[in-house]
Amino acid sequence: MTIWATYALCHDKTLMKLSNLREKISELTLKGLFWGKNGALALEKEGSKINKRFGFHFTEFLSGISSTYYAASGNAVSLADGIPFLVTVYFRIFWLWRAWRCLRKAEIFSDKFAALRRMEDMSLGELDTRACILNKRGRRNEALALISHGIMKILTGQIGTKHDLCLFLIHEAETITSMRRYDKENKTEKNYQQALKLSEDETVPALTKVRVMKSYGKFLAENKRIDEAESMLGNALDLARENDLYDQERKLKAIFKTFNLAIR
Repeated sequence: MTIWATYALCHDKTLMKLSNLREKISELTLKGLFWGKNGALALEKEGSKINKRFGFHFTEFLSGISSTYYAASGNAVSLADGIPFLVTVYFRIFWLWRAWRCLRKAEIFSDKFAALRRMEDMSLGELDTRACILNKRGRRNEALALISHGIMKILTGQIGTKHDLCLFLIHEAETITSMRRYDKENKTEKNYQQALKLSEDETVPALTKVRVMKSYGKFLAENKRIDEAESMLGNALDLARENDLYDQERKLKAIFKTFNLAIR
């Protein structure tokens, strides 16, 4: 075997290993298993080392890493919110610190990704991930620009499904809400109603349905529409349990606790 053939074989094996790592990371993320030596974040670090060792510069890996750290940040917040206040303040502070640290890392990786790929060339998933990260980091005008571009691509028939449109609609609603400006056109409510209707389609995954109801339920709770919020979040919790969406279940329970809502 020539040196070039050996190199090509090693290259292919390494790419396969990275691909397998990404699949495993996705599985762990859905289960909310981010922490520890066998968690999603540990696997992301392993993948990063492989990329550096072999000199790979795959732009999409940066978006994937940022997505994992963003999801881990949300998981850490839900863990902090789930700790009884009288147990210890230390553990709550610890998880909130972890949440901030993961979100900051998500932003760093996302910015590196954006420096290598123009918004016009990003996939819908990449646009959505970056928009969510920027919203949480307070860069909301940038987030809205990404979301608007994604919605435009879907509505003009360039690419996308009802699942994709659901996510962009709720993330646009979340961003507008976080800007705390007067929504004179009631766009937030309209977005949620449209996303709910779209999510009824059988082609939309259970995870997406849960995320739509969770986001809308939180919005309802924030606006003191308690009965509606409990009903919406209760439906989301039932669906999350039916489909073993452990990370979503934990986040939903944290919302119930934060707003002192009754779990049916």
